[in-house]
Amino acid sequence: MRARAKIVTVSVLVLSLGLHWALLQTVAWTGMLVTYSRGTSLREAVTKTFDGQHPCALCKLVKQGRAQEEEQEQQQVKSDSKLDFGSVWQRTEFIFPRTREEICSLDTFGPSRQESPPKPRPRGAFLDSLS
Repeated sequence: MRARAKIVTVSVLVLSLGLHWALLQTVAWTGMLVTYSRGTSLREAVTKTFDGQHPCALCKLVKQGRAQEEEQEQQQVKSDSKLDFGSVWQRTEFIFPRTREEICSLDTFGPSRQESPPKPRPRGAFLDSLS
């Protein structure tokens, strides 16, 4: 079940990024290399494959599909780019209530001690061991 979910996730990601066209183009180039290298040298096969003058049917399909996707994206951008400023700007007034509960205290300086500190001051065990 998890493997299936991962495959679906990766597939959706690949399709949304347009990587399916790159995959199809790679398959097309591989097929062209194999086909052209049968009758000529590898150097000529590579040249024919990547020069753009000898596209195969799959290369034409990929080019057409990419062009259609770009056209659709441009149409979406044009339709989404219309902005209506008619009711966007409105004056807004914020009213904050000024009522606040105050807690009154009788002692503004805090609690004080009733007894004074012991005399002589107690010394810690650590200080006794140092002297």
